[in-house]
Amino acid sequence: MFIETQRLILRPLKLGDAGFLSGMMKNPDVYRYILKQEPWSEGKIHSLLQKQEGLFARQGYCLFGVEMKGSRALAGYCGVQPLEDFSESLLGQVGISWVFQRDYWGAGLATESASAFLDYAYLKTDLQSIKALIHPANRGSMRVASKLGFEFDDLVFRNGRLRVMYSLLKEKYSSESLLYAGRSVGFMQPGLI
Repeated sequence: MFIETQRLILRPLKLGDAGFLSGMMKNPDVYRYILKQEPWSEGKIHSLLQKQEGLFARQGYCLFGVEMKGSRALAGYCGVQPLEDFSESLLGQVGISWVFQRDYWGAGLATESASAFLDYAYLKTDLQSIKALIHPANRGSMRVASKLGFEFDDLVFRNGRLRVMYSLLKEKYSSESLLYAGRSVGFMQPGLI
C-alpha cells in the first residue's frame, strides 16, 4: 500500500528503514521537538518499526516513510499512531506526526505528505478525529497544522513536558477545500500498477 502525490511516495515504515531513522534521529535539530528530546537508540527504533508493522496490519494506518518520487530517497516520515503512550487521557485517540531530515525543511513536504495522509486516513479508514501534539516552540509544525485545518484543542503534559494539542474532525476536514486542489493523490496496493 502506498500513497502518491506529485512529489512524494508515502508507504508504511518497515524494519529496513532502521538505518535511515537512526541517522535522522541523531540530528539534534530533528529530535529537539520530539517527546523525549534525545537521540533514538537502536532498540527504540526497532521497537517503533515493529509496532508500526503491527499497527498497519490491524488498523490500516501507521507512520509512513516519505520518499522523494524521483530518487526514492527517504526524506522523513508522516502518519498517525495511537496516543495512549503519551497520556492515558488520550486512550482511543490517534495523533499525526511529521518528521523530516533537516535538509528537507522548508520545502513544503510536511504539509504535502500530511495532507495526502489525511486524505487517506479519512477516506480509507474509520478514523473520525485526529490529534496533533506539537512542542510549543515548534512554530513550523504549528503552521503546518493550521494549514491542514487543525484547531487548538488543549494543552497536555507528560512528565513535565508541555505539548499543544490540535484536533481535526473528519467532517470538518472533508468539508474544507483540499489544500492541493488539482493534485494527483493516489492510493495503490503493490502489484496493481
